[in-house]
Amino acid sequence: MSAPEVIVALYPPAVRDRWGDELGREIAERGVRSWADAIAGAARLWLHPSDWPETAAGQTRRVLAAALFAVTAAVALLLRASAPIAVWWLAPIVAGALLAAPLAPFGRTVAVTLRTLAAPALAGAAMVLLANSGLVEHPAGALGVALLAYYWATLAFVALRLCALAARLLRIGTAPSRRRLRAALLLVGAGTALAAGQSMLGGALLTTAALALLALVALHTGQDLRAAAR
Repeated sequence: MSAPEVIVALYPPAVRDRWGDELGREIAERGVRSWADAIAGAARLWLHPSDWPETAAGQTRRVLAAALFAVTAAVALLLRASAPIAVWWLAPIVAGALLAAPLAPFGRTVAVTLRTLAAPALAGAAMVLLANSGLVEHPAGALGVALLAYYWATLAFVALRLCALAARLLRIGTAPSRRRLRAALLLVGAGTALAAGQSMLGGALLTTAALALLALVALHTGQDLRAAAR
């Protein structure tokens, strides 16, 4: 893919569907100097879903719900890397994810879930079996690095497949209403902000900054949906 195509891919799907070709031509014509502005424009549009066109009924809600699960997965990985699990900030994040969950037929949900999560389930099971086998109780050197890399690669793989599952269920099921989606975004944003505060007290500055950014994105997007509904 060319650089303009990559930049256009950063825009929300509805914007790409409506104006993608025009955006690509404009970025290509203006050259490298336009790339920063184009990327900033994509970021601004993600924060203002009320400005998106809709090329299909419920498209905005489906895209935002899928993005919310991606944010939740990123938060989970960041917190696993730095902070201990604490129910007082985990509760609003879980509540938000449940509110954003699509409603799909039970049979199809089970089938899609099994297909999507089979591989990460096997990878996770292998990791657990290895950890409890007693074969590598105190790994060091290259082996320790390899096992740590496998651990984080497995967690990332599970997170990606869970996001893929949410996207697939949103395609076959009913997307959450705007009211549910607003509440979900605000809950996830609030829980992530609390987690950022805990991370800051622990001295993890990079993790705190990443969590704070994700919290601001979720809260701002939720507020934008609330303003659009009035």
